[in-house]
Amino acid sequence: MDKATTALARMKGPVVPLNLCFDETGALDHQAVATYVDWLSEQGAPILMLTYGSSEFACLDDEDIWAVTETVGQACAGRAFCIGGTGFWKAGKTRDYLAHAQAVGMDAVKVQVHPYLGNTTPVLINYFDALEGAADIPLLLWAGGQPPFPLEAAVELAQRPHIIGMKNDGYDFYTYYDLIRQTRDFGFGVISGGQMRNFAFGYPLGSPAYLCTVAPFRPDIANAFHNALVNGDAAGAWDLVYRYEEPWLQWAIKHNWLASIKAAIQLKGLYPNHRLGPPHPAPEPGLVEGVKALFDEIYEREF
Repeated sequence: MDKATTALARMKGPVVPLNLCFDETGALDHQAVATYVDWLSEQGAPILMLTYGSSEFACLDDEDIWAVTETVGQACAGRAFCIGGTGFWKAGKTRDYLAHAQAVGMDAVKVQVHPYLGNTTPVLINYFDALEGAADIPLLLWAGGQPPFPLEAAVELAQRPHIIGMKNDGYDFYTYYDLIRQTRDFGFGVISGGQMRNFAFGYPLGSPAYLCTVAPFRPDIANAFHNALVNGDAAGAWDLVYRYEEPWLQWAIKHNWLASIKAAIQLKGLYPNHRLGPPHPAPEPGLVEGVKALFDEIYEREF
């Protein structure tokens, strides 16, 4: 199989959107990130993704993104399917990043085109035309921002052999379903950018993978959910949603979503703190204790 076909075959199951660690100066703690990626890989997390929101790219400069891509690629060492991510860059800088990501061991790159460019079909086609030949690394599209990613652009780009999928951050249901239906026959996978419950509807239509709210600290639960769907056990899959995802999601949304996930990673002993990147203020006092109390209840005394 060629590289794109092999990559698509590996892009199945839960995706861990990588939350990053910052030290007291606001700099990236690369050693902590490497430790976390190593743990996720050892735990059998099938897909790791650097992504603009969870990875706090708005808090990073271009050199940080280059460096953390190398940290992740080297720490993973091929054990999981690793997806790099671009900033909102001109095509020339994106071309340079694609070559860098390939050189440091990433398996694919999610390309983010700035929504302020308009998200029109001509803009998107021209942007990806400008990336042709930059590197032999499979690419993913990003559906986010307004206006929505045009279906006609998704269909045209999905037919390019090296473009293997898309992360959907658009509308959770109808747009997600339309994107799956329109592209699934082209060797192209639409990844749900939301929750286990969204993937429960998307998987039967052909979605291969999903970002998961519990995978950053319990990849075993995320894998069990995916396996239940693959094996036709819808009741078992929904039981995992109601037992583990729903109470965690409702609590964390009220208490700073990213900081809550980082608090869980800290409680696992993988990060030394749960800081957000600058200029974010410090998380609310007692967040770690609150996460621990919740997890003692819903994750059977996890810590």
